[in-house]
Amino acid sequence: MAETDGAKVQWKSEWKTDVVYLHVFPRAMAKCVPNISPFAMKLETWLRMNDISYEIIDHMGFSSKKQSPFIMFNEEEMPDSNFIIEYLSKYFKKDTYPGMNPEQKAVGRSFLKMVEENTTWSIFWYRYVEHMTEYRNYLKFQVPEEMQEKVGAGLSSSVKDRAWKHGIGHHSSEEIYKIGSDDIRAISTYLGEKKYFLGDTPSLIDCTLFGFLAQIIFVPLDFPMKTVIQEECSNVLDYINRIKEQFWPHWEDQQL
Repeated sequence: MAETDGAKVQWKSEWKTDVVYLHVFPRAMAKCVPNISPFAMKLETWLRMNDISYEIIDHMGFSSKKQSPFIMFNEEEMPDSNFIIEYLSKYFKKDTYPGMNPEQKAVGRSFLKMVEENTTWSIFWYRYVEHMTEYRNYLKFQVPEEMQEKVGAGLSSSVKDRAWKHGIGHHSSEEIYKIGSDDIRAISTYLGEKKYFLGDTPSLIDCTLFGFLAQIIFVPLDFPMKTVIQEECSNVLDYINRIKEQFWPHWEDQQL
């Protein structure tokens, strides 16, 4: 049994050995992408890429570390997408950067950290702080209609507070979007004409980039970073669509 944010996740007798039970925000919350969490999208893409058996568990709570997604695996709770992938890659003998040299792995880790610790704030700031009202058109909170605006306002306030504590929230909106846009340009430059980010073989960094950039590309909001992708970085758009077609062939079916 694992204790999560105010609730206990009970290991169920019908849950199978070596099956990953991926606890994520409900599919039905999002209208344009399978999950509103870029971390959940990253993790699920990695599971798909490596043919690891998993089942989705719609779950509004959080792990013992107050994070989402998390997994239940062989009667244990595991939080944090990166620690989950590290554990499962060893357990199932999967290489997160198959056939790649130390320099390529270092590049992959560097871009992963850039996106997760930096670029993500430009996405969250736009959709939760400055455009929550518009973004709500592509969400369905699991609360009565009359409560949706209140929940959205609370989420907006929470993200703004977290951004301030992180430090990026001290910048103007224009500066935050410039940071995100410059990250996109760096991704485009390194990607070049390669099929995948590090060459001809998909790896963890591809899952990460897909999880985050899908939140920009496939949600019909006017992210400044989307303009950069469309007008300056068409290779990034082609790249994300390639990953979508390869690892999410039934994309529309994933949006309940």
